[in-house]
Amino acid sequence: MRTQPYPSWPMGGAGERAWLERVMTSGRWFAGMQADDPESAGTLFGQRFAALHGARHGLPVTNGSVAIELALRALNIQPGDEVIVPCYTFISTATSVLMVGAIPVFADIDPGSYCLDPVDVSRRVTPRTRAIIPVHLGGHVADMPVLMQVAERYGLSIIEDCAQAIDAGVLSRKVGTWGAFGTFSFQSAKTMTAGEGGLILTDRQDLAERITALRAFGRFNSGGAVRSSALECRLLSSNYRLSEFQSAVLLGQLEMFPAQDERRQSNAARLTHHVDGIPGLRHVRKQEPDVKHGYYYYFLKYDTEQFGYVSPERLCQALNAEGVPFVAGDRRPLYRHPVFQADAVRPHLWPEAFARYQEMLDHEPPQCPAAEEACDCTIILRHQALLGEPQDIDDISEALGKVARNVDELRDEKEQHT
Repeated sequence: MRTQPYPSWPMGGAGERAWLERVMTSGRWFAGMQADDPESAGTLFGQRFAALHGARHGLPVTNGSVAIELALRALNIQPGDEVIVPCYTFISTATSVLMVGAIPVFADIDPGSYCLDPVDVSRRVTPRTRAIIPVHLGGHVADMPVLMQVAERYGLSIIEDCAQAIDAGVLSRKVGTWGAFGTFSFQSAKTMTAGEGGLILTDRQDLAERITALRAFGRFNSGGAVRSSALECRLLSSNYRLSEFQSAVLLGQLEMFPAQDERRQSNAARLTHHVDGIPGLRHVRKQEPDVKHGYYYYFLKYDTEQFGYVSPERLCQALNAEGVPFVAGDRRPLYRHPVFQADAVRPHLWPEAFARYQEMLDHEPPQCPAAEEACDCTIILRHQALLGEPQDIDDISEALGKVARNVDELRDEKEQHT
């Protein structure tokens, strides 16, 4: 279909260079003992990112995985506590729970959004459950109104994993502002990036103070000016402060984000219009008018019978040959990864907690049919492809239609190899 490449990522330019030069020449290469000096680039970025989402506090940290871990610790999640997580997401949503000695309890996804299913969440609550971590997967907002009701019913905290959903929202309320915390990632693939980096949003002053301390060796300000003599360590922690150079890059990225986001939204709508006309293909999105998608990923689900039971990898191979950069979605739920098997988890949980975790896996496997199905019929277009021109988007739909019409050739090749 085409030989021209789609836009590459990450993108940087004059804005990032200007902010980096500003930091370089300022002599301020350090955001302060607690990473909150008023004149620092990190503080400015945190304020601007929080304002974008309508939150009171934006606290930069080293990465998105650490952000989840610090949020759990700030909520005093203890060893042996249970935290409900989706089983179809990036691995660190659940490994962060293990990092604090708590038990990740895997719940199924809503097949319409690939986000955490509130009904299945309710089914998995026990007296030991302390928190829920919904993931706004690929930029689609989880059903936060219902999840908030579940959390209130059982007295649970919510940490929103917003790594893939910058500036997404529902009911005019942005992600990261529903729960106690919202955590974000600025890893190199994200729609705003400094190569690495993360941030935690919260509206609560007390929680903001705990995160500020936890990201800087657990040191709280004992009063007076913020200097080393006024800080004392009250919690065991380490150094999770974001550098001023990363904050400078992120300030430039934040300035570019609105125009990029507008283009992604427009092109995603154009692509969906075409996909709706291709039998057996469906864009994974609930089309409520009050939901804004973050479009980190454009998920496509295909009817496996109609597509001859070809694997996602084989389907992507055919699309790649047409010049369209689709990749296969996750091919197994989290609970099938080696890191979550009993031998790998045992050292991180105290004996009673480990016994409960092993029973969850062995006696009654998580039983997440929607996630298991998604692993067999999902392909992904990454967000940078949506930064192209309208003709680039039309080429994607043409390639999808071409492969769909000729899927029997892929099925024949599959049969020859089996």
